[in-house]
Amino acid sequence: MNGLENEKSWLFYHQEQLRYRTTGSPTIRVKFFHYPPYRQRVNLLQAPLDCKLHSKKLNSYFVYMKKVNPRGSIYFNRKVQIEPIEKRISLQEDWGSISEIPLEERQKYAESSHYWPLQSSVLDEIVNTGWFNKEKLNTWVKNASLYVINSIKVREKQEKRLGAQQALTKGVGDCDEFTDLFVTLSRLRGIPSRRLTGFFVTDNGNSVEGHAWAEVFSPKMSWIPVDIAMNNIGSHTGSYVIVKVEEFNPALADYQVNIKHTSSVTHEWIQTPPSVTRTD
Repeated sequence: MNGLENEKSWLFYHQEQLRYRTTGSPTIRVKFFHYPPYRQRVNLLQAPLDCKLHSKKLNSYFVYMKKVNPRGSIYFNRKVQIEPIEKRISLQEDWGSISEIPLEERQKYAESSHYWPLQSSVLDEIVNTGWFNKEKLNTWVKNASLYVINSIKVREKQEKRLGAQQALTKGVGDCDEFTDLFVTLSRLRGIPSRRLTGFFVTDNGNSVEGHAWAEVFSPKMSWIPVDIAMNNIGSHTGSYVIVKVEEFNPALADYQVNIKHTSSVTHEWIQTPPSVTRTD
């Protein structure tokens, strides 16, 4: 297993805004996700005003709660330095056997959902194929990745996330569909798997795009990254910046707005891509 190599450090600057219109003088509570200290070192250089930072399991998030005027805008500017912790695990290493994964871990990741449908007639026929019942985890992941690539033949950006079943039947998708189909197949096989979302940064910060990828649980090496869209199995490189880890809720909203003391409200969350520069 390789250690840390060629580490990169990024400076992210976010300018987010909530526009709202309501009646009375309500109390607004806004929750939005922040970069967690998972597989990355996070240094908050400028915190959004009047926000408190919280953490729950692997995720971090800000909460803003104040009494406000009937209409207006709230700005959430923040500056964050992020250093991804690079780690590479080869497919040639021993990831362990699927049967070695503790039953308790398997059961935690066995719930079906809209995006990860474990009870689906479309997926039933896969269970009886030869590759699906391979026992060695690294072999299974390699075969599953090939199956996903061959199933989603048309790579194109989707306006709306399709989920595993539609990705399979339509044969189209982007990183969301590659990830959802892989997570679903993994869980069908009894392999704990989860979805990560964040940014993929290249060219010293000149290219930054939202991205989704997966992780699988190895009984020998804990969680291992699997990014089929980028043809990357086993490596967390300096290009990956994590915002959310979705384990049991497959669709954590980027932000949530709750308003007390009124029943009439409209709001708009304005979120532009962050500006990014390399700092190392």
